[in-house]
Amino acid sequence: MGALDQLLVVQDHDTRADQLRHQRDHLPELEQARTETAAIAAIDAERTRLGVELDGIRSAERRLEDEATMVQEKAAGVERRLYDGSVVAHKELEDLQADHRMLTTRQAQLEDQAIELMEQAEPLQTELDGLDERRATHQASLDGLHAVIEAACADLDARIAVELSARDAAVVDVDPAVLRDYDSLRTRLGGVGAARLDGRRCEGCHLEIPPGELDQVRKAPEDATVFCPQCGRILVR
Repeated sequence: MGALDQLLVVQDHDTRADQLRHQRDHLPELEQARTETAAIAAIDAERTRLGVELDGIRSAERRLEDEATMVQEKAAGVERRLYDGSVVAHKELEDLQADHRMLTTRQAQLEDQAIELMEQAEPLQTELDGLDERRATHQASLDGLHAVIEAACADLDARIAVELSARDAAVVDVDPAVLRDYDSLRTRLGGVGAARLDGRRCEGCHLEIPPGELDQVRKAPEDATVFCPQCGRILVR
């Protein structure tokens, strides 16, 4: 096998390594994982929004309950004065009775308002619970996908390493200057830097070389590096 034939061996290992990298970077599970991640992010955003709303309602509910408790304590204090015998004046007793009625009415109003807020909070809590269940389902799916991706990537990385090791062994017999040209062309031309000349056709670009240029290619010294006049790749004759 000539030196340029060995270059095609290098190309074969590079192509297989590129294919394995592409396979690794485009695993179907990766797109599924992105979908699950997006779903979790959307749920988290909705949970945050509902959580803020629910916290506001519960905070208002607690304030009403605290105020109702304070009013209840004041009403109890007024009631004790009404019946402990410390007040005997008729007018003062009437005033205390009026205060007691006002306080118990206010207490009832506050408690009713707190109940209304509690009723508003219940469906929000139910919705949050539902979101938590949905999130857990998506997270379980994502965890499973990550396990599959990790295993697949480990396998593909091992296969890539085999190709790269074989490439390292193959490049030993390739002229360094030719290899530099090949690496540069591979970078610019979609991963293929060298191709076999099959009759009149370059297997890199799959185009036929015009007769005049083909004659020059064939007449070039056997050890000369020639390039496809159509695509610029190194031609292996």
